[in-house]
Amino acid sequence: MKQKFIRAILLATLIILLILTNMPFTEKSETKIFTLPGLPRPIANTPVIITSAGQSTDTYIIRDISNQLMIRSFFMPQARDVDLKDIKTIVFVVGYSSLGAKLQGISYEEEKLRIEKLLQKAKEDKLTVLTVVIGSEQLQDNKTEELLRLIGKQTDYLVGMRESSRASILIELAKDGDIPLTLVNKVNDISEPFASAFR
Repeated sequence: MKQKFIRAILLATLIILLILTNMPFTEKSETKIFTLPGLPRPIANTPVIITSAGQSTDTYIIRDISNQLMIRSFFMPQARDVDLKDIKTIVFVVGYSSLGAKLQGISYEEEKLRIEKLLQKAKEDKLTVLTVVIGSEQLQDNKTEELLRLIGKQTDYLVGMRESSRASILIELAKDGDIPLTLVNKVNDISEPFASAFR
């Protein structure tokens, strides 16, 4: 009798544990990781400024994508807050390159300050902020991460590479800020989510 009672308790405990482990627990803010083609509806308008956040050459890739998609954009790797007049959307291409900064004659601190001023102006003027992270060149990860976190607090859409070392940061930012995120496999795949932000 005692053995039957113990078995019944163990069985009941096992069933409860199975139910609990299979229950779908959802977080308050679920990450919106959209698969290609990207956003379900447009969130951005033209004209657009495409600028660097860290002076990597990845900015040129996004310029080319924007041109291929015939999105009305201005390519300004060192855009300043005064350049945002009549602009509706700002695209940050994040990646810190010490070589790129050196060629432009600016320090990391100056680059960070420039970005902070752009973000402040974007907030004041209620501009849409898009953030793209490619990482196609050797970058200084700690500075790239710092810039990404700075911009990620205010961005409306994140696009990055699935296999990038920064994918986990993008997912974290998306969760924390309830920001739509698209992760792609190849650089060429960026065209579709980028276009989805505008049309």
